[in-house]
Amino acid sequence: MLVTYLKRIDNKKSVVWSLTFIYTGIMIVVLLAIIFSLRYFVEKSSVKTYAIYLKQQVERFSDTPQHFMGRMMSRPSLLKDAERLKASLLANKVVILDGIIVNDPYGIVDEKLFNMKEKYAVYEKDDIYYIFIKTKIFDNSDLIIGGPSLEYTALLKTFNSMALNLSFLSILISLLVSYYFAKRSLKPLLIISEEIAEINVENLNKRMPEQNYYEFDKLTQNINLMLEKIDEGYKLQKQFVSDVSHELRTPLTSIIGYIKLIERWGKEDKQIFEESLENIKNSAEYLKDMVENLLLLTKNEEDIVFEELNVKDVVEKIINIYKNEDINIHYELKDLYVKTNSNYLGIIIKVILENAIKYTKQNNKNNVYIKMYNSTIEIIDEGPGIPEDEINKIFERFYKSEKSRTGKGFGLGLSIAKKLSEKLGLKIEVNSILGKGSSFKIKFS
Repeated sequence: MLVTYLKRIDNKKSVVWSLTFIYTGIMIVVLLAIIFSLRYFVEKSSVKTYAIYLKQQVERFSDTPQHFMGRMMSRPSLLKDAERLKASLLANKVVILDGIIVNDPYGIVDEKLFNMKEKYAVYEKDDIYYIFIKTKIFDNSDLIIGGPSLEYTALLKTFNSMALNLSFLSILISLLVSYYFAKRSLKPLLIISEEIAEINVENLNKRMPEQNYYEFDKLTQNINLMLEKIDEGYKLQKQFVSDVSHELRTPLTSIIGYIKLIERWGKEDKQIFEESLENIKNSAEYLKDMVENLLLLTKNEEDIVFEELNVKDVVEKIINIYKNEDINIHYELKDLYVKTNSNYLGIIIKVILENAIKYTKQNNKNNVYIKMYNSTIEIIDEGPGIPEDEINKIFERFYKSEKSRTGKGFGLGLSIAKKLSEKLGLKIEVNSILGKGSSFKIKFS
């Protein structure tokens, strides 16, 4: 089992490392977004600055008075102006004037450059960046001019190198920081896990300590609630086993005793034989009834067939069963139509009515009352009553009040009634006054 458990541990993923990788991934994405955003803005602002500077140079040249005075609209004049532009200012620049390549010392002019739409653009060739601007010159001529920018190229290469180094460094830092925060965020859960591992059947009363964070505190509250239920169930189980052992011991001892009696004298004495046989039969029936009741209590939940019926009819049938008892059953019945199960409802009413009759007789009284009103069946007895501290215990398995310890029964009836009422969605309320009797109300929802 230990080997299997260790194999299961090996096959399980670590939440700490899973969260670490998630946090790391998020941090890397954020850092890369920041780096690329910075690069974008640096690139745009640098190109824009250089383009403005280049445009100012062109405008200073084109705005000279002698230029405007000497310019002609003919092709020779245009070529002459282009030669002046090339010779004076733009000898090391790529120049396109009205779609004519005036100068291309670097051999980079292509169709894309001819179709330049923006006011400025960047081209890269052989790891060198070229910046171009598009403007008007000589009144209405289109000028595309630009050239290599070593400063811009150096700036981007430096930035890219730093960004690459920062990316690797950020991955390492993100991994360490993420692992720290992942472990710290799960620390309360690890503590709770260690606390749970220390709980066993010997210390089910141990509870999880209060946590600082709402989510973990809610978890500990639910665990503590579960532990309370387990502790209560374990105590009930121990009590159940003890009570069953006690209840079974008496009839089994009786059966064994009468069998021995038959073996010794029953063969010769017919009266002893018949008396022993009768007692064995009674004890066996006692065991049979108790086992059937136990099975009814412990079997799994099953689908119940609900049907529309008149509760008055079910109550009348139960009353007719006990008419021959030495007891007066006074009843006020009304029609009450509900959707329920007649068999289960009959068992609930029968159990409560039997108890009412038994304890009324035990208190030397002879009146039991049954009333129906407001979706409620109330059964009132004239018994000795139930002490207040025992009212919550009477529905427990095998529980018997001190006043009924000597009476016949298993202490299972009210447990069965309680379980069946839960299946049918009914509520049983108990009120009792010592010396005056008890009232059981069956309420339909």
